[in-house]
Amino acid sequence: MGGVYGDKPSSLARFKENYTTRVSENVKKRLVLENDEICYNVDDLLPVCNELNIPIIFDYHHDWINPSSEPPSVLIPKIAETWERRGIRMKQHLSEPRPGAVSVMERRAHADRCKALPPDLPDDVDLMIEAKDKEQAVFELYRIYNLEEVIHENLRPADPNPSMHTKGRKSSLKKKIKETGDVDSDGEPVVLTDVEKEGDGLAGDESAVKQNLRDSTREDCETAVNADKKSGKKASTTPRRKKNANEELKASPEAEVAIENVPIGPEAETSKPGRKKGKSAKKQ
Repeated sequence: MGGVYGDKPSSLARFKENYTTRVSENVKKRLVLENDEICYNVDDLLPVCNELNIPIIFDYHHDWINPSSEPPSVLIPKIAETWERRGIRMKQHLSEPRPGAVSVMERRAHADRCKALPPDLPDDVDLMIEAKDKEQAVFELYRIYNLEEVIHENLRPADPNPSMHTKGRKSSLKKKIKETGDVDSDGEPVVLTDVEKEGDGLAGDESAVKQNLRDSTREDCETAVNADKKSGKKASTTPRRKKNANEELKASPEAEVAIENVPIGPEAETSKPGRKKGKSAKKQ
């Protein structure tokens, strides 16, 4: 649904107004809403979705952090009706918090795998597993519940000592501090712990990107110096520049004829295949 902006009823009213007056029918056919872990639970979404005929993706993890007034066993049949009206199979999200998570922000982070399927899971549903071990988390549930035949050679053992830190790509130890613009259900800013503020080497982690550039440039320089020493040439401390596409084309003997026939100069913009050359071309 988005942010609360200090006034949840007004935010909900703006959403309904924008949805009914500005959203195209093609978007409406694809758009669904999901209960989140900070601002909007199922209690907030269900009246809007029933009014506007929008399906709800139920997220078990989010409902655990930001629960509604009723348990999932009561909520899911009501949510199922939002999908049945549209003739679409219901979709849900399943994830678990990492071991040792205490604060709300820590509990938001996904664990490597899901230990079990929820007891209130419907018989006919598309369940998306959100886990850091990706397909291995799915394979493990396949194996535990005998849902699909699994090639055991493709299975990888789970981490015996999972922690609060992600399994994702790592960056330099000097990480960029990342802030958040999230607010809680009362409109107050969400405060991150020191662990949560650490960058992960992905988009926005400028310190890691700059360090990688410095490392790659230094490595190119060292390669050039070593190559010059072996050949007896004067050592160079600048990285060797790769040939661009035109230089590689000119270096090819088969391309020389094609290059000679490429129009150069003012007539290049007007000359087309089959058109006679003008006087300027004859003089050239």
